[in-house]
Amino acid sequence: MRRTRWMAFCATALAAALAGGTLPAAADVTAAFAGPSAPPATAGRGGTVTLLTGDVVTYSGHGDGVQISSIVPGAGREGMGFTRFRAGGHEYAVPIDAVGQIARDRVDRRLFDVTELAASGYADADTDSLRVLVGGATESSPSPRAPKGARVAAAFPTARTSALDVPKKSAGTVWEQLGTPSRARAQGIGKVWLDGRVRATLDRSVPQIGADRAHRAGVTGKGTKVAVLDTGYDRNHPDLKNAVVASRDFTGDGDVQDMQGHGTHVSSIIAGSGAASAGRYAGVAPGAELVEGKVLDNDGYGYDSWILAGMQWAVDQDAGVVNMSLGQTVASDGTDPLSAAVDRLSAEHGTLFVIAAGNSGDHTISAPGAADAALTVGSVTKSGAMSPFSSRGPREGRPAVKPEISGPGSDIVAARAAGTLDDAAVTEQYASLSGTSMAAPHVAGAAALLAQRHPDWSGARLKAALIGSAARVDGATVSDTGSGLTDVPAALATAVLAEPATLAADARYPNSSAGPQSRELTWTNTSDRPLRLTLSAGQGGAVRIGARTLTVPARSSAVSKVTLEPSEVEAGTTYGGAVTATWPGHGRATVPVSIKADPQTYTLTLTGPAPRAGSEATTTGVVLQNERTGTSQLIGLTGTTPKKVTLPRGSYRALGHTWEYDTVDGTVVGTTAIHFARRVTVDRDTALALDTGGARPVRIGVDDGSARIALQSATGIASHIGTGSATADTGLVAPSSAGQYRVEAVPSTGGTLDGLTFFGGLSWQQREVDGHEPGSSPQALKLLLSQYSIYSWLGTATGEVVDIGTGADTDPASMDLKGRIVLWTPASSDTSFNNALYQKLTDAGTAAILYVGYGLSVYRPTPILRLDESGVPALRDRLAQGPLTLILNGVGTGADAYYLHHSVDGRIPAGADWFDRRSELAEVRTTQRTHGYPSDPKDMYAWTTWHGLTLFQQTTRYRPPAEQTLHFSPGVEWTTATFHYQYDIGDRVYPLGTLVGAPTVYRAGGDYRDDWMSAPFNPALGRQAGAAQVVREGDKLKVALAAFSDAAGHRAETAPGADSGSTVLTDDSGKVLARNAAPGRATFDLPREQGWYRLTVDATRTSPDPVTWMLGTRVTSEWRLRSGHERSAAPARLLDLDYGLPLTGENTADPGKPLDYTVGLTAQGERKALPIASLKVWYATDGTDWKPASAARGTDGRWKVTVPALGTAKVDLRSTVTDASGASLTETLTDAYNSGCADIWCSQR
Repeated sequence: MRRTRWMAFCATALAAALAGGTLPAAADVTAAFAGPSAPPATAGRGGTVTLLTGDVVTYSGHGDGVQISSIVPGAGREGMGFTRFRAGGHEYAVPIDAVGQIARDRVDRRLFDVTELAASGYADADTDSLRVLVGGATESSPSPRAPKGARVAAAFPTARTSALDVPKKSAGTVWEQLGTPSRARAQGIGKVWLDGRVRATLDRSVPQIGADRAHRAGVTGKGTKVAVLDTGYDRNHPDLKNAVVASRDFTGDGDVQDMQGHGTHVSSIIAGSGAASAGRYAGVAPGAELVEGKVLDNDGYGYDSWILAGMQWAVDQDAGVVNMSLGQTVASDGTDPLSAAVDRLSAEHGTLFVIAAGNSGDHTISAPGAADAALTVGSVTKSGAMSPFSSRGPREGRPAVKPEISGPGSDIVAARAAGTLDDAAVTEQYASLSGTSMAAPHVAGAAALLAQRHPDWSGARLKAALIGSAARVDGATVSDTGSGLTDVPAALATAVLAEPATLAADARYPNSSAGPQSRELTWTNTSDRPLRLTLSAGQGGAVRIGARTLTVPARSSAVSKVTLEPSEVEAGTTYGGAVTATWPGHGRATVPVSIKADPQTYTLTLTGPAPRAGSEATTTGVVLQNERTGTSQLIGLTGTTPKKVTLPRGSYRALGHTWEYDTVDGTVVGTTAIHFARRVTVDRDTALALDTGGARPVRIGVDDGSARIALQSATGIASHIGTGSATADTGLVAPSSAGQYRVEAVPSTGGTLDGLTFFGGLSWQQREVDGHEPGSSPQALKLLLSQYSIYSWLGTATGEVVDIGTGADTDPASMDLKGRIVLWTPASSDTSFNNALYQKLTDAGTAAILYVGYGLSVYRPTPILRLDESGVPALRDRLAQGPLTLILNGVGTGADAYYLHHSVDGRIPAGADWFDRRSELAEVRTTQRTHGYPSDPKDMYAWTTWHGLTLFQQTTRYRPPAEQTLHFSPGVEWTTATFHYQYDIGDRVYPLGTLVGAPTVYRAGGDYRDDWMSAPFNPALGRQAGAAQVVREGDKLKVALAAFSDAAGHRAETAPGADSGSTVLTDDSGKVLARNAAPGRATFDLPREQGWYRLTVDATRTSPDPVTWMLGTRVTSEWRLRSGHERSAAPARLLDLDYGLPLTGENTADPGKPLDYTVGLTAQGERKALPIASLKVWYATDGTDWKPASAARGTDGRWKVTVPALGTAKVDLRSTVTDASGASLTETLTDAYNSGCADIWCSQR
């Protein structure tokens, strides 16, 4: 009978330590590696991001599709607990020691918002540092100082704020200071924000706002100065020649040349001359002078601190108008640092800041457009309708009309910077872009025209004139487009300005009892004659005006009374209207009005549980989810300190967990994660006390006594409400830790929670190292150990154990350690000290080291084996009885690994005992091959999805070449992936040779086969299910093809910095139609009619270390395909060669024998194998001397190919295949496989 292995907790952990062969009731689990290697990014752009705490988060996807895969603690934080939260469409990775600081509003939660960090360019592949803004601890504080490990990148004394640059390698050290309130205050720091990175969000559009009529009247913006804060500008573009009078770079590039294209496009909308188009694409104010501040880098991103510095510079340059076609990705209430700076600079300098509203839809006005003083611009189409992408108001948190005005922003043709915007190019000199980024410069240009006419007007007056004169957009509300579309002739002709230019109010529920709000509007007559104004407020009673008429003397002002009546607005809605003044001669001025009536709201007071006996403290994370809308928000609680949350009336789910934790040597260590899900009805002020009463353990087991817990496991709660995708409408809570911890669950009450699942998953694998005392006595000591180093120790060591304790007073040279096994329990993770002691132990001839802890970064030649701290007492008890000899065995890949998943729907159970028998699991017999560094450890990743959301990722380790059986829980969809090696570019680490399998639902008891990293490597288009990689959509051919998939069809991922090449499209005669300097990446325009084309992808993979990627170094594939117009995206019919080479686990053929292999044919978008009409194959060993190979039709539809014996060499293959339709593929594979053992390969054995 098999022994059962149980887990009474869930951890990203590897090894259990147990004494005497008995399993304790609650086995302790601890991490056995310094940290797992970074998993591949498998869903689009994915990658890793280092948090301010130094912890590293791996994620997949991009944009709103970001999903966290794993969290690895930073150095010295190995026992830290984390929680993956999903709320409001964003994913958070929050360590225990940050919850309290976030709850107390001392630390910006965006610092742990992985969705925001990835979108803002903070991924590790994008930058090796973090930027934070730190504010003064008190009103009288000077600019804060930089803590150790950081530097002040910019200081803003008037705002008592500094921007800090934090190298990611120093993040943990900086967090120790910033994350501790007393230490932060000592640096003059009261709060820490993410230095959010903002990003860049005419032939018909200029006449659309009437600017052409102004030009004909001689109003071109001459004498005005407009600052453009963007990606720089193309100094050599004809349309901007002589337009720029000052420029400065704030990004560190050292040059304002625009390498992204956005800034040039924006600048020419404002003041382009149209020289390269004979005036057709002239800007709105071609006579204006431009001041160019490069605040966005060549990827279109910029730090808040760059923007702040650019804004100050712009006003110092006396720019009357500043265009900012940029913004953050989260809504703001206008109190953030960027918005506050807009308000301050506008007041101090009279400058008008024209800012794009954003491109994110409802309630998404972000910084800096959320500023009170900003003129925030939405977008309309060329037909005059609101652009569907345009961000809409009202502003979150505090009442304001946002956007206040709109401009043309859809399909805008303007200047194209050299070498940029290939996909948007109209001609060599022009490109077509859409966004509020394009709308804002139309309005900024209009402001310049108005400033030429009225050089003495302040920014506030320019803003009032533009808003007041805008033309209403049919079908749009005030929250959609503000007062309407910019109307230049009307603005130039207006004689009346209103102050304030907009009116807004909020009303808390019940707004029926809200009293009227009295406001005053000051109307200024700028003409030389008195004007009699007729005032109106439209239909309904939400806005009442006093006198219906008002006479305003010439060059003077008069005041009218306006009353806002929130009681007339339906709860939960926003009223949009206007106060309009008209006067003889068709004069009109409009003041848009917004009144937001809050829905019926109450206060929910949340209280977390107190720590139970044995725990020091608690933090609690709660996702509050509305049961009607599915919307959710994240709440953090510290201990039993209550937190008040204002919520609309309704029914909610409180999903979450409580971490019980201790502090060990100054480090927070999570001990227990306790799950709960409670339903709470908010129909009055309500209190919800979250307690741990009734919590019971969650255990997961498998009937394999030789298996141990592996990496990347989790339990959690996911709750999906609504009919949309789970990624959009799901609340998720999933704790994890790299240290030992338990998991418990409090049973839910109050009936079934539809759409909720409580899940648990765990991976197991057979151990790599065995340690035991000689003999078969039941009392003989047995240790479950694991490899500490990524460099595996394979072999046997026998020796007497010597305990050196912490090693602090150890002098190995004075001890007899030759052939001994050393037990070492270091006192700290001081890497330099530990490395030095390790070297001394090696010099003394130790046979092996049993290491407890972290902080060691040298791994050879003495084997280092990790022993869990819980195993130390039993080992020392045995040593106390007398001398102890141990036998250590280091083995390769275990024969079996397990990926287990269980769930309960509709409720949280009172704990769980989830046990799996091998006979009930699916078996996947797996061959794991290699072609570089034999026996180097790799990770196999597997994850399940739930309504499209990845719940958790599991990991096991293997050392190829190997044969291993993977056991999967049946009935759920699993996706598997691996990668060949990691490589560095600068300080950034990338996975090389990522391969991803097709999502598969396995049957219980099913027997499957899989083969990973098998040569040769080539594009996999038809062999495994998955999204099409080359599609025809309309009249565009879109290519996103991976060139280095393995022979089994596992889809490859591009390796940044290692893959290079090109993608070329020709007609059937070979005439080049288009090309792109990237392998397998392009968007090409095609004629509408059907035709034959040739698509060539030439990809070269250059590994920084030549022995890490030895085969498939270059793949060139040329397809002949037929294509025509497609109404919707459809797979292009490309042929796919399916190679079946009988190679060893090291992808090697016998050098003394001919190689017989088979070839099959499939096509993208077609599941069945295709008949081969013709096949020709050549081989070479030098890439030039090609010789024909024998190729003959087989009996099973596949063809048989024979390559003669070649001796020791790397073999290249070239194949040309056609099918009955006339489609063809010629594929050249450089270093397709090894014949025998090449010298460089052998040298690594």
